[in-house]
Amino acid sequence: MLSLFVIIPLIAAALACLIPRTERVAKYLALSGSIVSLLLAYLLLSNPPGTQSLQWFNVAGLSVTITTATAQANLLLLMLVAIVTPLVFTYSMGYMELPSEQRRFYFEMCVFAASMMLFAISASFITLFIAWEILGITSYLLIGFWHYKERAPTAARKAITTILIGDIFMLMGIVIIGVTHAGFDYSLLLSNPITSSTQLALVFILIAAFTKSAQFPFHEWLSDAMEGPTPVSSFLHSSTMVKAGVFLVMVLLPVYSAAGLLPLILVIGIISAILGASNALTERHFKKILAYSTIEDLGLMFIALGLNAVFAAMILFFVQTFYKAALFMSAGSIIRANNEEEDIYKLCCSRNSKPILATALIGALSIAGIFPLSGFLGKSFVESSAMSSNIVVYAVLVLVGLATSIYAFRWLFIPTRNVFDKKLTGKLGYGSVPKTMVIPGVVLAALVVVATFIYYADPSYIGGAAQMQLLGATEIAITNIVAIAGIAVAFYIYKLGHRMHLASTNSMAFAALHNSTIVNGAYLIFAAGIAKIGALAGNLDFAFDRSIYVMSQLFIKSGYYMRRMVDGQTNSYALAFVLGFALMLLLIAFNLIT
Repeated sequence: MLSLFVIIPLIAAALACLIPRTERVAKYLALSGSIVSLLLAYLLLSNPPGTQSLQWFNVAGLSVTITTATAQANLLLLMLVAIVTPLVFTYSMGYMELPSEQRRFYFEMCVFAASMMLFAISASFITLFIAWEILGITSYLLIGFWHYKERAPTAARKAITTILIGDIFMLMGIVIIGVTHAGFDYSLLLSNPITSSTQLALVFILIAAFTKSAQFPFHEWLSDAMEGPTPVSSFLHSSTMVKAGVFLVMVLLPVYSAAGLLPLILVIGIISAILGASNALTERHFKKILAYSTIEDLGLMFIALGLNAVFAAMILFFVQTFYKAALFMSAGSIIRANNEEEDIYKLCCSRNSKPILATALIGALSIAGIFPLSGFLGKSFVESSAMSSNIVVYAVLVLVGLATSIYAFRWLFIPTRNVFDKKLTGKLGYGSVPKTMVIPGVVLAALVVVATFIYYADPSYIGGAAQMQLLGATEIAITNIVAIAGIAVAFYIYKLGHRMHLASTNSMAFAALHNSTIVNGAYLIFAAGIAKIGALAGNLDFAFDRSIYVMSQLFIKSGYYMRRMVDGQTNSYALAFVLGFALMLLLIAFNLIT
């Protein structure tokens, strides 16, 4: 199992972080492990070993194996995780200040990264489920890392509860597939005909993918996850857990197409993209705006998969990693310089912090879809696939693209419009942001710029030269015109300050756009309904137990009175015999008459 060697350095670094008195070296252990894993991933990319299996155990003739694969899609995800991990760890070295938090933080981050790498190379549902569950557990720990804060534990519980719903469906789907195909490898599902049980299993797995990738109606946990440290947000939204659901559907897309489930994927993707963009337009929390943009990005990937445009989904999957990680890192730096203030209308950006602002600008331009940045490449491929197959979906994507460029530059213009408070001294201000928090963002911004040129120079590393013809002059022009129009609207409203809000916070338009309140209210109603059902089930259980107790007491008392009838008197026995005999004769006579 050569491919498993990729995760060993991270696991070793995680275990080393548990050794007492490693507070000051935990970050170096974690960074070293991530660099070694990156080198091993590159070697694996150069010489992929193919599919490998390791038998775990047998149950009643059913073989359970750990199976890994190094196909093109697997290696793409593996390299994305391997590249981002050391950058996030470097960023964390400046971000995580307290020595007492070092060991626990880097242990959890190393396990989180290792589980995502294991997921990337998985080729069976057993391997997938192991990585899937570790991802859920570590995400819960990292989102609630600052457990002493008021909202962090609530956000962590919300995330793990939502994800657990998907985990239950995932387990049911895996059991059905194992029983139906006498194995758990993806190849068995991909090579066998679709049956009704297989279709049911695919629906269950799809629900699990939607929960993991924060798609409607399970999307609100992702915005609340912003209570975790910024390095966690950057890692979570760019290359790790939220992409697991998209990747799984991407791998199994031929089966979903054969099962007729692509329309469902398309509809959920459209709803999620619209909700993500609308909430980002009105959200005040600096990082939550980016969280909603991630929901939109993931929705666009599902739209591409629903259109059976796997190449378009893969392109966006690839380029989103860099611009989203860069945006979160620049957001964390701006928040740090503003004394951990997260309200976008209270933040200030100093023009002297050119590397941070340049990173934020490149990320905003990329997410808006400006050529030639790589975000343009991903969004244009998705829009192009819709243009050629479904004009209604294409119109929706254009409107979502317009909203995206507006909120991306709302996110950028409002802090830069505010004047930096000169009274901020000591640890406050941009001079206090460590270089370890600035350099990774600059590297990612460079990757955002370079990725497009690498693709046009050699597209074979992600999908093949033939796919280059998908983008024509019309698609490029439309994408850029829509993006520029959105930037102009954002400049007029937010930079020039003619209106600082698209809608009043008390208006129906605001309630419609910022619909997270409605969705969270629906969650509460659903949870209350489940609680009432549980209470009813508890009452029924109590009533059943009570009825059994009453019946048992009745039998006990009946036995007591019957026992008293056995008094040894011959007359009593004779009378009972006569009465019984008479009753028997009456029954015989009744049967004869009828």
